[in-house]
Amino acid sequence: MPRSITIADDRISVAFDADTGGIVAVSQEGVGPWLRSPAGGSLFVFEVPRHGDRTVVVETAGQTLSASTVSPDGRTAQLTWDGLTTSTGERLGGRIEVRAAVENGALELTLRFAILDADVEAVRFPAIRGISPAHGALEYRGVDYSTGTRVRLLPVFDNNSPYWGTTFPDHASGNLRPEVIANPTSPFVVLAGDEAGLTVLPAAPTLEFIGWRTSLEPGYLDSLSRTTAPDATVTFEAIHFPTPAAQEGELPAMRVAPYRGEWTAGTDVYRATQGPTRRSRAAWLAEPRSWLQVQLMSTEGEPRYDFDALVDIIEECAATGIGAIQITGWNEGGQDGLVPVHRPSEKLGGLAGLRRALERARELDVKTVLYVKYVWVEKPGPYWAEFEASVARDPNGQPYAQPGPVYHSSRKRYGISTPWYVPLCFGVEAVRDRFAREVAELQSWGADGVLADESLYHGRSLMCFAEDHGHEPGASSFLWDGQFVEDLRRAIGEGADEFVIAAEGAYDEQFEHYDVSYFRSFSATHVPLGRMLRPDARIVTALIGSDDRNMVNQSLLYGYALSFEPFNFKGRPGDMPATVAYGTATDALRTELAQWLWSGSLTAGDGIDARVVDGDGDLRTAVWRDAAGTPCLVVANYAEEACTVAVTGLTEAVDVHRPDGAAASAPASRITLPARSAAVVK
Repeated sequence: MPRSITIADDRISVAFDADTGGIVAVSQEGVGPWLRSPAGGSLFVFEVPRHGDRTVVVETAGQTLSASTVSPDGRTAQLTWDGLTTSTGERLGGRIEVRAAVENGALELTLRFAILDADVEAVRFPAIRGISPAHGALEYRGVDYSTGTRVRLLPVFDNNSPYWGTTFPDHASGNLRPEVIANPTSPFVVLAGDEAGLTVLPAAPTLEFIGWRTSLEPGYLDSLSRTTAPDATVTFEAIHFPTPAAQEGELPAMRVAPYRGEWTAGTDVYRATQGPTRRSRAAWLAEPRSWLQVQLMSTEGEPRYDFDALVDIIEECAATGIGAIQITGWNEGGQDGLVPVHRPSEKLGGLAGLRRALERARELDVKTVLYVKYVWVEKPGPYWAEFEASVARDPNGQPYAQPGPVYHSSRKRYGISTPWYVPLCFGVEAVRDRFAREVAELQSWGADGVLADESLYHGRSLMCFAEDHGHEPGASSFLWDGQFVEDLRRAIGEGADEFVIAAEGAYDEQFEHYDVSYFRSFSATHVPLGRMLRPDARIVTALIGSDDRNMVNQSLLYGYALSFEPFNFKGRPGDMPATVAYGTATDALRTELAQWLWSGSLTAGDGIDARVVDGDGDLRTAVWRDAAGTPCLVVANYAEEACTVAVTGLTEAVDVHRPDGAAASAPASRITLPARSAAVVK
């Protein structure tokens, strides 16, 4: 019998151990091998608790292949295991079948199982041990909150796990934010080397929860510096959670796709699977508009601004060129209080007062977006009894829960008197209908939209195990996220197309349903991966600095609308005059160049870039193209001093447009950028 079973095309070769069926080699054309695989290889790990021991597994290296076939073209292998052996040596009846196929330079894997003697709690598939690029470093790249994530794997490993609960350093989600390093909120993983890498993702988009985990074997050489030994390797595992007490099933097909070039090339395989971005018919989103977010009242009950004061703020927005306002804390209980029901606060002026403010905004063409939160029900709280039957439940029948909002007071800050937030199950149709009717009522008051806060996740509820919600126990909590938005539109009926439904930090699939995504990107290391994945999406970001020029510059670079938020959205436009002035000037420039900077798409540079030729600039660049494909370059200098840059890839003489100055011609080889400034070059 041959030592290995190999399938290949002209770009990738994958070898499986002929005895165990584990992957022992992955070789990429022009790059070389990716694995230094341990004996027996790896492919799957089934977690099968036995006799009070919840660490028992069935893993590939401990099995013996029963049958294997390779297609005549050498591109597909069928692997079968009959009769299984656990990590404790116990024999189990059952069968595992894996189909492996290479096509267009990628490996696609499917797995079916029937293990009748044990319950399967989780399946790690693919589980690939021995990852070690032949040359250079290795990093993990993903996406969280529309921002690119970066984790060092080799030769330094960034561990985030509690060492008492793991054998090796690893990087994965924890149980307080379990959705972060997982599908669907992070629908792919790029294992990036210096000049090539591997992307792992579901073969087709899915809203099933799949956790991503990387671990370091055999562990740290030096734990203080987190450095690894020369022979260290990384294990990657995609972790699936079948139906509770599952004894048979089929997992979502998975893909391992090598790429060459920068790590961003590793996202191409995912982008090929995306659905179209929703393009709202609300006319005001088709033009650059600055936003203001203002909190009228928090959970602590302070009436910072009543609805009469809101009218004044709306008039101030109109006078300073701000075209939209996100109104937060307008409801009884204040922002994030008494969720998930929203009624106008009587303390602030009641429904009549809110409607007067909305009407004044309409007169001044300042669009109004009401902040809502539907993911949770507060416990204790007045709506617990109504919603208790619809909360998401764990396998023991207990509600998932986590601490609720923290606002202002010391007791809240330290969690002494914080209510619990309990996630609701959106699989309950009556819950979605309840919220849809409420949003339709908000629209009838004259609001131009709503922003659904924390819509990107369900807290600690990754799956709901309730048996009376109308779905299969163990269903993914993300399955109804899109349906929830469409139910809102259905309830609104006439006028739904012009009513804006916004999300907070939408994960990628949600861009197919929401009109807008609002998030916070104030980080010097921000990677605009959400924008790169959705070049045509409407995205809004927060500005909280009193002279926040670089956040304005970041927004110009990446096509983010501006949300002015003085004093962490407790203030009004006059509290940040410098930021508002520079921001509105930037929006005026975006309006002038809208065919690129608002209606165009962020694209690869294809040789268009800028470099510092004089001074100590800190540059960021972005290339935008209009519908005809004509490019322009946005270049920002984040540094505190001026610099001179040379632009490549455009003509020798260029037009330079600045937010705070008139357009002028300049040689592409010498363009001056003042401190904390930006320019558009075309």
